[in-house]
Amino acid sequence: MKFIFITIFLIQSLYASEAPSVDNTDYSLSRQKKYQYTYIDRDHTQSENLMHLSVVYGITWLVYPLSQPDTFFNDGSFRKYKRNFGRLVFDQDEPFWNWIVHPLSGSQLFLYYRANGYSRIDSLTMAFISSTLFEFTVEIYTEPASIQDLYQTPILGSVMGVGIENLSLYLLNTGNIFGKVLGHLINPSTLFWFYEGKIQLMPTYNGRDRVGLHFSMDF
Repeated sequence: MKFIFITIFLIQSLYASEAPSVDNTDYSLSRQKKYQYTYIDRDHTQSENLMHLSVVYGITWLVYPLSQPDTFFNDGSFRKYKRNFGRLVFDQDEPFWNWIVHPLSGSQLFLYYRANGYSRIDSLTMAFISSTLFEFTVEIYTEPASIQDLYQTPILGSVMGVGIENLSLYLLNTGNIFGKVLGHLINPSTLFWFYEGKIQLMPTYNGRDRVGLHFSMDF
């Protein structure tokens, strides 16, 4: 049985960074910490869902005027808000906005929910709700709700988000500083305290009869 434990430990050690050899009585000291970035799906309460939707909704009211100040302050008004409320049209925005900006913003919505422990399908659902709230209650300050944006932002955004998720996890788990910086840049939600998927795994062995796996979460 001890031979099996030692074999498992040696296999795990192949994936750890090289380090100077030390006294065999405590092999755990010779191992550098190995960080593995991932996503941990879990169930959420109704209050958690409402809290996240409220946070995103509040942020959209801040980001919208900051990202389009000329449109917001020159074209927007509460009179227009009242007139646009409940209207739904095909917008005439440039392809750059409809096919790049909106899906990209949708991907970050998707990744925000993923970082908070939502599954992919639940992240898509929450991104859809957040996007719909923005279209019908925020953007109408300047223009009616857009039919294209209702599906392009959350659906195309979530598809893009899955690609960004996979690429960012690969980069973050390379172990080198360039990969980590680039991974965080394309997936900034992994930088915040609410990211639930950063775990630390490190095999341990006391040199005699005990093999283990140290687990902790680091924000």
